[in-house]
Amino acid sequence: MSTASAGLLVTEVFSAIQGEAALVGQRQVFLRLTGCNIRCAYCDQPEALERRPGPCRLERTPGRRDWEHGQSPVSVDRIVESVDRLWGALPHHSVSLTGGEPLMQSRGLEELLPLLVARGHRIMAETNGMLVGGLSRIVPWLAYVSMDVKLDSVDGEQVDLATHRRFLTAAIEADATTWVKIVVGAHVDPGEFDAAIAMVAGCAPGSEVFLQPVTPFAAVTEAPTPDQVLELQARALRLYPHVRVVPQTHKAIGQL
Repeated sequence: MSTASAGLLVTEVFSAIQGEAALVGQRQVFLRLTGCNIRCAYCDQPEALERRPGPCRLERTPGRRDWEHGQSPVSVDRIVESVDRLWGALPHHSVSLTGGEPLMQSRGLEELLPLLVARGHRIMAETNGMLVGGLSRIVPWLAYVSMDVKLDSVDGEQVDLATHRRFLTAAIEADATTWVKIVVGAHVDPGEFDAAIAMVAGCAPGSEVFLQPVTPFAAVTEAPTPDQVLELQARALRLYPHVRVVPQTHKAIGQL
């Protein structure tokens, strides 16, 4: 399927409070795209994993969850209209491209993002930090990149750290404001963790790293203890000074 001609595979468009990393607490329009190239053990969006047509929902009023139900793929014009409707009803900080993995549909986003930016919408990509080619296609329209670094000891996906290094380097060289999120669990491998922190320190000195204690979901039933989180941050700070701990705050306040 050509997303550029047929629209994009969309799970939902809605207004909510960003609950993770650098923009925590900000009001955003979330454009959740369908399809992901990996299957993290703790993923809390299983409906957005498979890249295929299906149902979608578009919020009518910011934060009301008064859904308009339809079918995906959704045309670029319809997505712009949906984002504009929410943004026009309430000031928002930015539009979050999330998923799934939004960069799987980078060719369709090449068509969409210039239209959103022309309307004054700042764009943030929430990404697993693997699809360097997809990033290169859309980074001219990105104000922010929130990039995951995946730890195999937490998500079980064996993502190559060299891939993350190439992705982070590309984001920094494109001058997008970029930060790194690392989900940490109860059984983090210390060597793997240290290598991830050292990679960020070498590629993107000055960029913030956010340690996010895993929220138990699906196959993951155990969160790290408070002592484990303190020790992981201390371990990271010995290697790199810009490390914060931010849990999934939207879960604490009952947001999507």
